[in-house]
Amino acid sequence: MTMEAEEAWSASELLVRVLRGPVKRRTAPRLRVFFLRQFRLCGEVSLAAKRTGVPLSTVYRWRQRDARFRERWDAVQLQRRDIVEDRLMAIVREGELRTVYYKGLDVGLRRTFTHLASIRVLDYFDRRAGEKMSHNVSRSTAAETAKKAEGSVA
Repeated sequence: MTMEAEEAWSASELLVRVLRGPVKRRTAPRLRVFFLRQFRLCGEVSLAAKRTGVPLSTVYRWRQRDARFRERWDAVQLQRRDIVEDRLMAIVREGELRTVYYKGLDVGLRRTFTHLASIRVLDYFDRRAGEKMSHNVSRSTAAETAKKAEGSVA
């Protein structure tokens, strides 16, 4: 009887292994996909790299060398920005619920409307987007040739 129990256990263990599928290797393309998934979920590059188990320098090297990876990264950043903007607009519109305490006891809720933090965050995003755009334009060859042409005409 114990032999049958051992066989049943090994058969069920075998079934679990078969259903799980083959062991997946940690290849660079798989890690890139996993990183982008984590980045989409948490919205923070360093945290997504940590969850993926890849050094931050490697992630930035992938971004620098792989144009397709860079495009996906930028798309995730735009999605995260849209999410943040929507949340901030909801806070501006509806306010935030804060707990009111009296003598250490929770006695109710108060709706507060603070728009300054939202405006500062949106301003920060706009400045970062402007820096990236001006940085990309200044590094392009078309911008350099246009500057040279303007200098030679004047």
